[in-house]
Amino acid sequence: MKIISVPLSSEAMKRLDLDECLPGDLEELQLSEEHYIQLSQSGLIETINSSLGKMIDEYEDESIQGTAELSTLLNILYKASEHIEFDPLEKIIQLNKLALQHNTGLFFYF
Repeated sequence: MKIISVPLSSEAMKRLDLDECLPGDLEELQLSEEHYIQLSQSGLIETINSSLGKMIDEYEDESIQGTAELSTLLNILYKASEHIEFDPLEKIIQLNKLALQHNTGLFFYF
């Protein structure tokens, strides 16, 4: 299962780093294999990686943190939502907004 996690506080982010999260620390999206394949084939991951200098893929954990990176990601996601039909995209957008609101990040465990 592929997971996108958003810590809901700076303390939760520290616990996530130590793999010691408490109930209620995270808002998460679990992507099915089918949804992950759709996401990969959409080109969205490539766009995110090239725009933000990231390496989101099946072999690396990756995060997007900080207001600048999260704002850039949100713009990418909004543009993608105009032409990509992908059921979980709206949830990813909501997670991005949550990360901005809590000044944390999106953590990709693929």
